Amino acid sequence: MAGSTRSRPMALMSSGDVGLDDRVKQIDSAEAPTAPPASKLAGGCLAGVLVLLAGLLIALSFGSTVEIEAPDQFAGLRDNDSSVALVALILGVVALLGGLATAMRTSRVLLAVVGAVCGVLIVAVGYRGYTLSPMLKCWDHNAIAQNTNGSYTCYDR
Repeated sequence: MAGSTRSRPMALMSSGDVGLDDRVKQIDSAEAPTAPPASKLAGGCLAGVLVLLAGLLIALSFGSTVEIEAPDQFAGLRDNDSSVALVALILGVVALLGGLATAMRTSRVLLAVVGAVCGVLIVAVGYRGYTLSPMLKCWDHNAIAQNTNGSYTCYDR
């Protein structure tokens, strides 16, 4: 043991024992760990469910104010559902980002598909924000009507 740079007691040494230097070399040369196939499948399913939920919430945001946005088809005062539309839109964006983040941990093909769907939904969210923003001035009123010039008038019943 006098000539050895590594001195360990003989009781701790075994034939399958790997020295610390060997372990460091193994860690340095190892690639990034990948998720097991079952984990990738579960992540892919979760990403799909989150993106589907995001699409449904964004559609709910559009659908909750259809009557307000079409005064020629639905004349008169309408219930102010702009707050419901805004909350649904925000939850849809959160679900969309969660689905995209989950897809990033799965396969590249799934990431490409989810990324394309998320791109379309992000455009829909931008358009919805553009159409919803004029209504938000009536946040604290319970009725709303769209004028002919596209502006909104707030009422309390």
